Amino acid sequence: MISSLYSDKLNETKNNLIITYPRNVSIIFGHYPYLDIVHNMILEIKNNLNPEMKNYTNVKGGMTDWKFFLDKKNFNHFISFLINKHQSSHSDMFKYFLEKWEINEAWGNEIKKGDSVNFHHHFHHSGILYLTKGCDLILPELNIKITPKPGDYYILPPVILHGFEKSFDKNNRYSLIFNMFQHSKKFDFNKKFGG
Repeated sequence: MISSLYSDKLNETKNNLIITYPRNVSIIFGHYPYLDIVHNMILEIKNNLNPEMKNYTNVKGGMTDWKFFLDKKNFNHFISFLINKHQSSHSDMFKYFLEKWEINEAWGNEIKKGDSVNFHHHFHHSGILYLTKGCDLILPELNIKITPKPGDYYILPPVILHGFEKSFDKNNRYSLIFNMFQHSKKFDFNKKFGG
């Protein structure tokens, strides 16, 4: 759920939020209803944390390798769901998604009590799929916070500052994050995701 840091909750029935603060910012969000797949993704993260990645990046917690989820069946299912769900409402991004966009990184995070994520931004579109509840993600420039629920996802445009201070939750928070950028390859109508 997206809510304001300093005022009333936003309308929860929307799947796109446009904020103007010197520029328009569009955040695409929704809910991935396949909780059995969400559960399997949690297990994949737990079983594949890379000790060398712990506290190595802006994530001051556990991480898989950067590209861990790229060839995973469960992640492919989630991306297919995104494409099907949003291709008419956000055709600029999701119509012919596989021809216009490339997902070059997809990894899992494990946030325990005392862990944090340094405030940072990505230079390209990024997405997050929450696999569990946990500490809020703060977007200070936009005056909003994202409160995770299992299956909720958010796609942020480039250069949106986000992060959070130390987690005080006793339960671990698991999430899957992916980065994507536009490319200009020759158009191929026969291309399928994961094929």
